[in-house]
Amino acid sequence: MDKEKQYDNLEGYRVMARFYDKLMGNNKYSGWKSLIADVAEKYGIPKGVCLDVACGTGNISKLLVDLGFKVIGIDISDEMISVAKQKFPDEQFVCVDARNFDLGNQVKSITLAVSFYDSLNYLLSDDDMLQTFKSVNRNIPTGTIFLFDMNPMDHVQIAQKFKPRVFEESEFYSVFRFGGEGRFWTLDIDFFVKERVLSSDKRKAH
Repeated sequence: MDKEKQYDNLEGYRVMARFYDKLMGNNKYSGWKSLIADVAEKYGIPKGVCLDVACGTGNISKLLVDLGFKVIGIDISDEMISVAKQKFPDEQFVCVDARNFDLGNQVKSITLAVSFYDSLNYLLSDDDMLQTFKSVNRNIPTGTIFLFDMNPMDHVQIAQKFKPRVFEESEFYSVFRFGGEGRFWTLDIDFFVKERVLSSDKRKAH
């Protein structure tokens, strides 16, 4: 990875957080649920607390709850964390940077850690990746399994050539444009909140 490569997508998620679930759909998660269940059964993992790294709005957290785990979800986006808290008020969600966080005494209750939906692909330098793995390791008991996924290079190279995609819902309109070169896949998103939604928000604020 290029140590000089930097990317900040926090501003985009400030706008998209409230619409993220509609934008991404809910038909992508059954495979992860099966994987978590299979690993938990194979290795006799007790249904304690699962650390959900880069939890976003909590869609993976829901799978964990359904499987009988309590959840500590962490994410760098305060807006995404806010949505997750609204959806799952009985779980714990914390806005922290995965590269450097500390769960204190809660570490001892964690029996599993996960990070899915290509979340680790947002880390674009070797140092960021190393710091994240070290940080996760510090915040789980010795011997705890950490399940994660990443986009392999063949998929990255295919995705660089995806055609633009348009998504429209009642509240927003967006266009995805793909690109990149070498080991990097870029996604530019034009995201428009429809005027009547903004007007409704202004009325609620008064």
